[in-house]
Formats: sequence, C-alpha cells, structure tokens
Amino acid sequence: MIYMGDANWWNNRFSARSDKLMAHDSKLEADMAVFPNHGTALDIACGDGRNSIFLSKHGYSVDAVDFSETALERLHSFANAEKQIIHTKFIDLSNDSAFDELKEYDLIIINHFRLNKSLYPDLLKHLKKDGYLWVNGFHEIPSNNPNVTNTDLLIDGDFEKITNCSLQNKELYINGEHKLVRYIWKKNKVEGDQ
Repeated sequence: MIYMGDANWWNNRFSARSDKLMAHDSKLEADMAVFPNHGTALDIACGDGRNSIFLSKHGYSVDAVDFSETALERLHSFANAEKQIIHTKFIDLSNDSAFDELKEYDLIIINHFRLNKSLYPDLLKHLKKDGYLWVNGFHEIPSNNPNVTNTDLLIDGDFEKITNCSLQNKELYINGEHKLVRYIWKKNKVEGDQ
C-alpha cells in the first residue's frame, strides 16, 4: 500500500519542509494520561520525528521507523537539537517481514499512516502485555489536502486481524478541516502470564 506516495515522494516532501520541527500531535498529548508514565515506545512511519521527540521528552525510550531516509536524517537533527536520543531504523512497511528485528514495547504509535492490516499480527508480537497500540489518522478525505485518497483512510476493518488486544477507545473527532479517527488498543494478558 502506498500512503500518499512512495519513498521518493516523501523524501522530496521532507526536503522541502522548513528546518523547524512540527508540533507533536495534540491527540497523542491528550491521550498520554492513558499510557504508562515511561517505558519503551515505537513510532511507526515516524516521519521527521515530531511524536518520537515528544514521547522521548516524556520519559520513553523511543525507536522510530520510516521508509524515508530524508525524514530519518531530519529526525536525527531535531533530536540532537532537542537533546533527545531516538533510535531510528529504515524500514519498508510494505515488506511482510518489516517488524522481524524489532524488540518489545510498552507503547506503539501509528500516526497518519494506514498500515496494511495483514501486518498487525506481526506488529503486535512486539507489544508487551498490558501495552498500548495507538493509531490515529484520517477518517475522511480532507478538502485541503489532495494527496490523501480513500486508500489512506482508516477504517474499522483495518483491525480485524488484531487478537489478544481489547479496544479501549475509539474517537471520531475534528481538528480544523480534518475529520480524524483515533483508536487505542490494549494488549491483554493471556492465562498463565505473570
């Protein structure tokens, strides 16, 4: 699945951005009260790191993955400027083995990226028991962004392969001209877990 463009499109887009870090997602900030106060976090399709740096500043040890080398270079620059340590990895999220070499995390976030639903079972192998999966993105095509198409919109069916997790909250909301949806999943303990 190509989200709004391929790696070259995103490299060009990140190259054209200003040298100022964008603000972290306000919905992520609002949801921080739900998550552990610290731990390990994975930022999927992290871009140039606005949410990774936010999580790092809030006590998380953060791994961030993206398929744009330019985005990851920018993330390193922003993290250094903010005196934060973010571990980055170049990963093509269209690859079925994308998550094979990742560790386990207390929190996994996916912001404004529609992950192929077939990858959720593998991704959730890297979520610790009682860990949280936070997914946020477009619910409707925004009128002010022609790059977003129907294939970029989050739908409930994207999560049909999720097992051993319970949906804690789903919220449809509006941010400016954008109609968005946010899901919070919690990994369940299975019988026999300590």
